[in-house]
Order: sequence, then C-alpha cells, then structure tokens
Amino acid sequence: MPGIGGIYKIESRKKPTRIYIGSSCNISKRWKSHLNKLKNNKHRNSKLQRHYNKYGEVDLQFSILLGCEKEDLLKTEQYFIDSYKPWFNVNILATSRLGTKISEEAKEKIRKANLGKKHSSETKKKMSEAQKKIGNRPPKAWGKTPWNKGKHGVQDYSYRTKKPA
Repeated sequence: MPGIGGIYKIESRKKPTRIYIGSSCNISKRWKSHLNKLKNNKHRNSKLQRHYNKYGEVDLQFSILLGCEKEDLLKTEQYFIDSYKPWFNVNILATSRLGTKISEEAKEKIRKANLGKKHSSETKKKMSEAQKKIGNRPPKAWGKTPWNKGKHGVQDYSYRTKKPA
C-alpha cells in the first residue's frame, strides 16, 4: 500500500528558525529513514545530524505541509524551499533520484563492495530474537483493509517522534 505523498517539514522546537523541507512519495517511510540515519549517526545532511546529536530526537517535530501527486513533488518542494529558505537544507534545489536506473555494472560493484561484510554478534542476536518472535507467520496487518484505503489528500495534522520533555 503506498503511503501519503507530499511535502514535509522537520522543525527544531528549541530553534524554530531551523527547518528542513523535503518531499516524498511516502512521507511516513521517509521520516523513518531520516530518524534511522540520524540515530545511527549516518545522515548525509551534516547540519541536521549535528543538530540531532546536540539536541536529540525530542527536539525535532515532523509535519506534513501539503499532500500532492508524484508528478508535482519537485516543483512544489521547490516552491516551499524558496518560500521558507530552510536552514537545514544543504541543497536549495529540489532534486530526486526517483526513477534513476542503476546499471548492472554498478549493481555488481555494490555487490562486490558488500561481499565479506559480516553482521556483528549483537545484530545477529537481534535478528534471531526477532525471527523467533514472529516465526514464519505473516504480520497481523496482512489481509486487513487499511484504515485509509480510498482516501485522498491530507488534512492539517502533524507527527511527533516523541513528546517534549
């Protein structure tokens, strides 16, 4: 099931002038990606990473600015970047790798670069425990109709990662 697509904002609670504007075909998935990279100190945006390291996850507030179709994402994101002049955005041009084709040669180079990399014993243990928990059964959500099936557009609401202290 595809998620909600559109333009989103990440804003600092302590320093409200520090914002990031982004776009995605699946905003929820994109936010999870941002947080995962920030938690693991691997985010490509050094400004956002340093801010996260200093103030923590609780300082960042995620919100949807506008829902829109995939074809309109980049021009709409550019409009919001031009309007907000976001402090966290390193690149002031809205770009995307969506639809980029990776050559078989590049795929092979990536495969070879990852060959021989081993999971840590801690990671192996976590994977084993997770597998024991779920077994071979599908997740509970499979086969159920999602609450938002057939609904289009986005109402005015925001998401928070954690409640402020």
